[in-house]
Amino acid sequence: MRSLVESEIEVDEGSVWVLADRKQINYSEGPSTERYLSNVLQRATDLSSGSFELERRIRDWPTEYHLSPSRAQLLRGFCFDRSKSVLEVGCGCGAITRFLGETFERVAAIEGSLARARLARLRTRDQNNVSILAAPFQDVKFKVSFDIVFCIGVLEYAGMFVDAPDPFDFVLCRLADLLAGDGVAFIAIENQFGLKYFASSREDHTGIMFDGLEGYPRYGGRIKTFGYDQLKERVSRFFTAVKFYFPYPDYKMPSCVLSEELFHRVRAGELVGKFRPRDYAGLLEPLFDERLVLLELANNHMLPLFSNSFLVVAGKKAMTSVRFPSLGVMYSSGRVREFQTITQFVAQNDGSVLVRKRPVEGPSGTTAGLLTLRACESPWIDGVSLHAQLLKRSKQKGISLKELFSPCGVWLEALRSASFQKDGRAYVPGAYLDWVFSNAHFHNGTCVFVDRELEWKEDLPLGVIVIRALFLFLTDVTSLRDVSPALRSWSGKVTIKKAAASFGVGLSRIDFSDFCRLEAQFMQAACARSPGRTSSYIKLFLWNRPVLDFARQAKGGVKRLGNRARRLAGRFFRI
Repeated sequence: MRSLVESEIEVDEGSVWVLADRKQINYSEGPSTERYLSNVLQRATDLSSGSFELERRIRDWPTEYHLSPSRAQLLRGFCFDRSKSVLEVGCGCGAITRFLGETFERVAAIEGSLARARLARLRTRDQNNVSILAAPFQDVKFKVSFDIVFCIGVLEYAGMFVDAPDPFDFVLCRLADLLAGDGVAFIAIENQFGLKYFASSREDHTGIMFDGLEGYPRYGGRIKTFGYDQLKERVSRFFTAVKFYFPYPDYKMPSCVLSEELFHRVRAGELVGKFRPRDYAGLLEPLFDERLVLLELANNHMLPLFSNSFLVVAGKKAMTSVRFPSLGVMYSSGRVREFQTITQFVAQNDGSVLVRKRPVEGPSGTTAGLLTLRACESPWIDGVSLHAQLLKRSKQKGISLKELFSPCGVWLEALRSASFQKDGRAYVPGAYLDWVFSNAHFHNGTCVFVDRELEWKEDLPLGVIVIRALFLFLTDVTSLRDVSPALRSWSGKVTIKKAAASFGVGLSRIDFSDFCRLEAQFMQAACARSPGRTSSYIKLFLWNRPVLDFARQAKGGVKRLGNRARRLAGRFFRI
């Protein structure tokens, strides 16, 4: 570190570099959280950016932010030159720092809080190529320039910690000054006009509803984010080349990162709507269904303006040292690692987009029990799925079940065309396991299925696929406020039977029994979820949905309790 910094520095007892005067900033996650993170990191054997060991130690939002493997997904889709020199500004507790140490040969990181810098050192203690300095960013004088500077979740705090007429411009100017001639800066920040804020989420930093939308009037803008145009204008004052990328649901816990070019080529409203935003100040109770709004924003080419976060890549010259080789990248979540996938959206010469999905563990895929995961690809279909059509129809006033599910006739015809009779029942091949409404698109009058990476080794009763599609749709509309009363029956089983009958499918008791068994086996293989837990959830949904809703609400309320009370109460809400 001394070869990089002009300021007088020394190593403290936590193996962190500090200024000789020990100057630091007063920022903390809270002593109890920092003690917990210290204990976790000291005992961990797998400190990697994708560590499942650390993920299992998540207990609340602060620890999720510092321990989740999702953090590094913000940058995994980029191609970097390992030999480039790197500076990270505001490294926090080291989640991104760890990834940078795995990706580059030389990494210097600055963190204003000594306690957090020591946690970052714990996270990177086996990486000799990483050096960490605890000091206010604006007080450090460097001897050298850097090829890449990362500023993730820092710019919005400039008003709190930088004494300058315009602290936000000061930080951007300083980032540009630290770069070599062809260097690149990565800046991640929330969007002042993120759609979730209109839907009632409290501002991520102040915890006040609509605070950012109103221009941060309460605290003088000490913490401040920006909208698309204003951020682009500010960054362009100091950088010639500026590219915007859009992490969803946000840069903190990204499940996908999409380029602006993708939004120019296709309507991606339904894609980004898959990633539910979070109200980090509490339980999100949206005023409207954001997924339907995203569809309309996409139709009007306005998705970039209302994304919840931005990832800006900026250079003083044309950027050649960093590549984003696809139009976007998406990561699966909620599955065991063997069944996780990476999806790339790839530009084709004719202007179309190819969707390419592969297993995280390698090109060959994997099998667990009766479930197999394989790589697959398909052309992007620029229209909404059957699932999205049904969501929109479910809000139509006075609609009957028959009218609501009338589009399912084409979907059913496609299933029946692949079916065959066995033991008096209609079956389809196991490759049809995931042919549910969300994977069904209509193209030129026919039903086309996408995301065909999962396959069941056994043939499946057609009635089971119908139940599965309806079950997933009904569980999805549970959270909507004003759906058709026809979907509000207390018995999920009754609703499913009536809906299936409305488009010509009769379901038997054995179909429901087979569905419960199939879904329990599927969740065990793909998500390591207890078969008993899955079966209990499904049976309660089929028997009495209001009881299930009450249990879910009670479980949500438990999150507000202290850690000990939450653990005790959790024993009673394991549905």
